Amino acid sequence: MPTDTPPLKCPTPFVSTDALSCVMACPADRQFVRQGSSGGGYTCSYTPDPSKSVHLVTVGAVAYDGSTLDELQTVNPAKYAEFAAEKNRFEQAMTVTYASIGRDKQIQDAFQALQSAENVRDQNPSAYQAARTAYYTLLNGPTWINEERNRVAASEVAPEIQRYRDATAAINLRKEEQQKTIDIVNAIKDKVLSLKDDFSYSVNTFSDQLEKVKIQLSMENRSREKEADRTWVWVDVILNVLLVAALVYAVYTMARRYYLTWRRSAAATPVPSFPTYRVATA
Repeated sequence: MPTDTPPLKCPTPFVSTDALSCVMACPADRQFVRQGSSGGGYTCSYTPDPSKSVHLVTVGAVAYDGSTLDELQTVNPAKYAEFAAEKNRFEQAMTVTYASIGRDKQIQDAFQALQSAENVRDQNPSAYQAARTAYYTLLNGPTWINEERNRVAASEVAPEIQRYRDATAAINLRKEEQQKTIDIVNAIKDKVLSLKDDFSYSVNTFSDQLEKVKIQLSMENRSREKEADRTWVWVDVILNVLLVAALVYAVYTMARRYYLTWRRSAAATPVPSFPTYRVATA
């Protein structure tokens, strides 16, 4: 299965002039800039005096996944040797050329570059810092850069660090306050939920009790209705008995009256007499 080919590139400290060529980067802190030569090549020229220059040898770009010379050495030793040879040649030539300028001239030119950079400091602060570093390094020696770093750390970095610490402390304090608020809200929520559960339990219990009372009342009403029904049944029975007794009494009264009337009628009617006959005797 085919793999993607790494892109062509120039290993650090080389820079590309086009897609296929690499040259050493000119030391801008020493006021050297890259310029095209009349023969089509490139030089690193000293800005205050372009006659002071170093020729640049072009090296073909190489395809690999790294970015530095050390990484190139492990994957393409032959190409690494080519780049390393040009790097050593350029550095030696630059040392000689820069030394030929003279220290006083270097300091004077660095100071003029610093003044020019300070005029456009607002537009290009990085160029100003580079010119300032170059001038004071020449003036005070290599140890100045370490002193400057300490000064910048004390005057610029330390306040930024302190501000970051203050901001972090404020964030942590706000976080703690928010956490306390969250804890209080959660506690209130738990209490509300507990009260809700208690209220729900009380309502359900009350509803159950109310339902039981309703059932009990219904049962009592039914019992009362049954007792009332039983009372009316006895009333009906008593009324029926009384009615039957009345009927019996009425029948008895009517029968007695009829009997007495019949007796009176029978007593008032004369009994017929029949003739007597004598029986002959022999």
